[in-house]
Amino acid sequence: MMHLPQWRVLRDGDADLVLTVAFDPGRGNANFSDLARCLGGRRVLEAVPRRTTVAALRDEGVDGYVAPWLEAVKEHGKPVKAVLGHCGGDSLARELAIGVRAWGLGEPSLMTFDPLVVDGSVLVEEYRVAVGALVAQLTPRDLEPALAAAESHDAASAAGGSDLLSLAETLERAYRTAAAAACRNVSVAPAVQQQLCDRFSAYLTYLAAAARARSAHPSAHAPIATTVLSATADAGPRTADPCGTITRFAVGPDRLLGDPEVAAHVSRALSG
Repeated sequence: MMHLPQWRVLRDGDADLVLTVAFDPGRGNANFSDLARCLGGRRVLEAVPRRTTVAALRDEGVDGYVAPWLEAVKEHGKPVKAVLGHCGGDSLARELAIGVRAWGLGEPSLMTFDPLVVDGSVLVEEYRVAVGALVAQLTPRDLEPALAAAESHDAASAAGGSDLLSLAETLERAYRTAAAAACRNVSVAPAVQQQLCDRFSAYLTYLAAAARARSAHPSAHAPIATTVLSATADAGPRTADPCGTITRFAVGPDRLLGDPEVAAHVSRALSG
């Protein structure tokens, strides 16, 4: 029996095992659960983002970040047919596919959907979005240092490696300070404040892990990726695998994973 806290069951079938990697920030876009409904009798699982911190990622690295997912797949005992990654999760999907092969858990194909190069600018933008959700509960005195935390790092927004982790830790601390002020101003229970902070830390760490995975030296064990793009997505060599096939659909990025033609394309690819 699979250790379910590491994976969310999107479709419970008896056929091929398909793993997916994404982090849905809850903005109403189509996600892998929409795609899974159209994938026949396959068993489709979505990796649950680690409830961890940037400091922990600094210690364990990307291998340590994906290891709990692999341990749970190993317990499951069914060979993996494919690994799918969406947006910033594409590089972690690649690492997961490499791990599946290295652990003897299958020879999966790899499909990426609107792959995104995650760098410091992405972390800063997502931090701004998170702080923006708190603005109504922040006084000007609280808001000024929260915004300054992002502005002071704009010049280093494309940083990678340890610099990116330092940036992530700064944003993590700044968000906790802003969330504490917002919750204090509206008398929110400490448990709610902790949930807000833990979720943002998990999201920031996921993005930092994705950035570290992309900047790593390409592995000879990585499968060639099939890339699926929305109408406006970048098809450059930094995103789409130049050795794999690239298919573009006339659909917006927010509906890509919910589009019937995309689902039919994926289903055919998985049947090959």
